[in-house]
Amino acid sequence: MGNCAPVSSAKGGQQQWLRTAKVIRADGKMEEYETAVPAGRVVARSPGYYVCSGEAMQVGSRPPVVGEGEQLQPGQLYFLLPLSYSRRPLSLPDLCLFAAKASAALRQPSSLACNAHAVRGHQFCVSSSLIEQQQKPFLA
Repeated sequence: MGNCAPVSSAKGGQQQWLRTAKVIRADGKMEEYETAVPAGRVVARSPGYYVCSGEAMQVGSRPPVVGEGEQLQPGQLYFLLPLSYSRRPLSLPDLCLFAAKASAALRQPSSLACNAHAVRGHQFCVSSSLIEQQQKPFLA
């Protein structure tokens, strides 16, 4: 499975977060990459999908494609999205759903132990009830 490794324990907190690039898959699971990996390697295992940087996602804009040769950066959060998402602007509900999926993945027992996550320098918390409502894959 290449450089993909299971998410390690919460030891190291912020340092652990900064050491790995994180990819949230359509099924809500998270992959972490400890070494530099091109987006193309992530996409190769998921035909019909592309990698998008969480920082680049904005309401009313199409989620930009991370080039297949571009290296995923440690400390950054990425999403593996169906190619159809690259052709339409994101809505606020889309972004809320992505935030809920990312928050749920990051709060799994094997992931980092934190309840608030930074996106563009802002913190957000997602309630358990919202996460429970979104247990199915977020992209059909």
